[in-house]
Amino acid sequence: MRENLYELLKKIIQHPEKKEILEELLTKEIRKMIKNLLETLILEERKVFCEEIGDVGNGYFLRNLKTPLGEIRDLRVARTREKNFKTALLEPYSREFLYLDELIFYMYEGGCSTRDVARTLEKIYGFKYSPTSISRITSVVVKKIEEFKKAPITKWYPILYVDGTYLKLRRGGVVEKEVVYVVMGLSEDGYKEILGFWIPGGSGESALNWKEIFKELYERGLKEPLLIVGDDLSGLEEAVKLVYPLAEFQSCVLHKIRNTLNKVRKRDRALVAEDLKRMYETHNEGDWKAHFERFKRNWAKFYPEIIRSWERDFDKLTVYLRYPYSLRSFIYTTNSLERFIKEVKRRAKVIEVFPDKVSVDKIVYLVVDEMNERYGKKKLKNFERIIEELRELRRARYGEEKIRIITKEEKIHTQFS
Repeated sequence: MRENLYELLKKIIQHPEKKEILEELLTKEIRKMIKNLLETLILEERKVFCEEIGDVGNGYFLRNLKTPLGEIRDLRVARTREKNFKTALLEPYSREFLYLDELIFYMYEGGCSTRDVARTLEKIYGFKYSPTSISRITSVVVKKIEEFKKAPITKWYPILYVDGTYLKLRRGGVVEKEVVYVVMGLSEDGYKEILGFWIPGGSGESALNWKEIFKELYERGLKEPLLIVGDDLSGLEEAVKLVYPLAEFQSCVLHKIRNTLNKVRKRDRALVAEDLKRMYETHNEGDWKAHFERFKRNWAKFYPEIIRSWERDFDKLTVYLRYPYSLRSFIYTTNSLERFIKEVKRRAKVIEVFPDKVSVDKIVYLVVDEMNERYGKKKLKNFERIIEELRELRRARYGEEKIRIITKEEKIHTQFS
């Protein structure tokens, strides 16, 4: 067999004009080799099985098997008299050596569109899958999505990060950018975790939607958060307070800086950015205030509206300074969540326009599943010391007794100590 393969490879090199014919012959030889190897391994499996179980061999049955190199026909699969033997090399009743449903799932998870998957499979296997068929196969994930969205929250998450991203979605024949809302939690164990994502519809981020999301999280069991970090969306802090009145809200400092630099002349941006950087890099309340005063002195004359905006938002931009020092660099911004959103965007890029909400759910969930597995392997540094301080804050704020009430105005669950 080796000699045959060697001779064919030599001919391909020496006769490039016959390359396609020779490659086809080479593929056939490799299929034969795979067939012989599989049959030999299955016979060895049966031998071991019979010695351990006490069964005896009873010939074989024939089956065809699809592989990336084409179909292997009449593969001899050994069997036993009692018919209890099953080879571990092949899935029962499967006609594919590389299981297509699994291959399709991982290609889709990797960011390939359904059309990309269909085209790739046609090139590899030589037969067509329609994008609709691919979508049907990936629908196995829909059940997992529902389970994820309804899963009870049993841990304490002292810190929550909230943000949204825009994806193009077709509804009723009309394509618009819609917001995907995402919530990440830092658990009492010191690990980050995506707790949920929502696509309620609408073309802009809404504080009303955030209120409903917080309500849903509360009903799933998320109680007594200490700090919620989000952007400067109008009404977001109020939405937090309606469901979690004792939680504090930290407005993302980097969101504020980006918005500020967009309002500054190009020639001044580097200097303004340098002054702002001095503030958020200190993580010390006294230094923060000192650098802020310097920022005002330097730029109040040129950008009075920007200075007033920072003065107005100063309190909610510096909430994180009341938390453990070693935690501050993780909670003054939503950057942790933005890295996740960046990965969602990367996967969604090949799709451009999602045909329906379910297709968005699939892609986002697959990223959630992968990233949560990564997050579960990386604990926040020195968290054992941080968590004790956070527990003290929890006791001071919520006490030991919790009372659940429903506000008359909003008719939503809330809590007080």
